[in-house]
Amino acid sequence: MIRLCLDAATSTAVLGLFRDGQELSSRRLPGARGDVLPDLLAECLSEAGLSPSDVHEVACGVGPGSFTGIRIALSTALGFAFRRSLPVRGVSSLQAVLAHPALESAVGSPRIALLDALRGEAFACRLAPGESPRAGIDGDHRLVLGDLAGLPSGTILLAEGRPPLLAALPEGWKPLSEYVSASGIDRLASLGGCGDPVPNYLRASAPEELRAGT
Repeated sequence: MIRLCLDAATSTAVLGLFRDGQELSSRRLPGARGDVLPDLLAECLSEAGLSPSDVHEVACGVGPGSFTGIRIALSTALGFAFRRSLPVRGVSSLQAVLAHPALESAVGSPRIALLDALRGEAFACRLAPGESPRAGIDGDHRLVLGDLAGLPSGTILLAEGRPPLLAALPEGWKPLSEYVSASGIDRLASLGGCGDPVPNYLRASAPEELRAGT
């Protein structure tokens, strides 16, 4: 089975094609908006020697994160799938980050992915030691920056945001953007961490584009 995976909820747009967990082709563009996704799809299909009719399923990050990025990614996924009557799986963008293959060796530690939500808050996904990133979007929530105090020792903290958020983080945090990947989307979908392709804004509306350092 060939799965198309894409996401644009963070400041990094990703898209890839996978056959039974094996990457056929992928693109990852830090700082790119979701409107690059159609071009990335065409590039990946060409590189993998595939046509759109070869794809069997679509998995798309549904947030939380950038209001505009989520809408564009879902529009791309649903539009591609509609023409071919393909199923579309919605996956948590933050849980997909925690499903990055590079974190497989860290399952014995608490893991948290944070994305700036502005207004003194962050979008967050937490995994306890040994927990698999497959619970779906119900595991996503908002927290105030003061809640970051007193994290358990050894917590792996991945974050993206503006100076107020970054200043509130304990030492040792890592850039979330390094773990945004189409492979995380594919792995989460393979684990069964899927839901409906419905935007997970965690707010009725986003105040503005969420981009680190701006």
